[in-house]
Amino acid sequence: MKALVLIKFASTESRDAYHQLCRLKPVTESYMVYGRYDAVLMLQAKNIEEIHDILLSDVQPVSGVIEVLPCIIVENGTTVPDQKLQSQQSSA
Repeated sequence: MKALVLIKFASTESRDAYHQLCRLKPVTESYMVYGRYDAVLMLQAKNIEEIHDILLSDVQPVSGVIEVLPCIIVENGTTVPDQKLQSQQSSA
C-alpha cells in the first residue's frame, strides 16, 4: 500500500525536518513544494495500519512538523480500506 503524505512545517525548522523525514525507510519519494503544504512524501507500507503507525511514531514527532495529511493511493485491483486516516495537527 502506498500513501502520499502532505506535510506542513513550522517555517523556522522546515529544511531540517524535511531532511530528517527523507531518511525514513518507508519514504520512497519526497518533494519540497509551494502552496498550503511544504512537503510531500510517498510512503510504502504493508497496510493502512502500518501507514498509521509510521505517521504517529516517525513523522509526527519530528521537530517542526505541525500538520500531516495522509492520502491513501488506490491502485487498480486493490480494495479501498474501510478505515479513514484524518489530517493530524501537532499541538506545537
